[in-house]
Amino acid sequence: MRKSLRHLFAGVSGVAIIASGVAITATPASADAAFSSDAVAFVDAFLPPSGSSNIDFSVKVTGAYTAAGQPDKKIWVHFTKDDTASSIVWANGTVTQPAALSTAPSPNEAVVKGVIPVSVSDTASDKWRLELALTDTAATVAPTTGWTKATDFTVAAATRVSNFDVDPDTVTLKSGTSVDVAVRAVIEKAGGEVLKEARVESDDTSDYYSLQTGMEADDKTYYDYVSMDSSTSTGRWQAKLTITRGAKTYSFVKGFDVKKGTTSKAKSKVTFAVSPTKVKKGKSVKMYGTVYRGYTSWGPWKKKIVKLYFKKKGTKTWKFAAYIGANNSGKFTKTVKPKYDGYWRVGAFATSLTLGKWSAYKYVDVR
Repeated sequence: MRKSLRHLFAGVSGVAIIASGVAITATPASADAAFSSDAVAFVDAFLPPSGSSNIDFSVKVTGAYTAAGQPDKKIWVHFTKDDTASSIVWANGTVTQPAALSTAPSPNEAVVKGVIPVSVSDTASDKWRLELALTDTAATVAPTTGWTKATDFTVAAATRVSNFDVDPDTVTLKSGTSVDVAVRAVIEKAGGEVLKEARVESDDTSDYYSLQTGMEADDKTYYDYVSMDSSTSTGRWQAKLTITRGAKTYSFVKGFDVKKGTTSKAKSKVTFAVSPTKVKKGKSVKMYGTVYRGYTSWGPWKKKIVKLYFKKKGTKTWKFAAYIGANNSGKFTKTVKPKYDGYWRVGAFATSLTLGKWSAYKYVDVR
């Protein structure tokens, strides 16, 4: 007993002092718990485009529990952003400790999860390293020795959006006609990005226009446009690109202004739907909707002839496809056989008494 105590207090590192209000320094463990030979698994190992974020990781611990189901050891993690530096700087990560059980599981192991904090100011490289350690469960301070399970890993660059532009940046709505508003951007991909949604939206109202999510042929340039008329809400607007990467979602925005024009004409709107949206080549799809007009409330635009347009995926040009006549209820329908993947929309064009309006885009996947 005395020999054990003498060794405990005489050690150069990992000295344990047990006293009221005094931290218990973690002593490297030597019991049954150990890290599995399986590789440490990282999730979303990339930097954020702004602010801060976390990189998730998991590792398996064998012999994780005592016979009574209590955690056998406490797990610690630290990491460095450059393991080639002459003086390596370590920072602590966070680990979710195994929860107590009623009895030890079989097999006696636990998958431990943790996070490494990262920020936009960090450097993407393959010089990052993570190390893990096991100590007594009562330890409250990370160990100074005994770090094992060293794992080098790569942190990828952040997703960026550059040359984000709305043209014109001040939209002046014109009486009796529509104004095309173009949205352009370059999405600098670093791996795994998907453009999930693109739209222009009012900051002050629920008004918005959907944009397509297809990219140009170089797979980095984005372009689309919307047509705004005097029914569009005025004020501050923004173009928004929503991009997913792994389990994370980022929104990139570009602001612009919309000013109201004057008109004595009635407004119009068009609903448009496609069914089905996925079809084998040579098979038919139904395209249908309703066209409305009004000054203060909506009614059917009876017998209105709308125009159906198509834009092939990866191209910029909308091409006329067909005329569709609405009935007395403003309803219209058309059966077509799409040949290519692409976007469809209908336009109710202006008259001397009523403003024109485009419908939202609908994408059809031809297989």
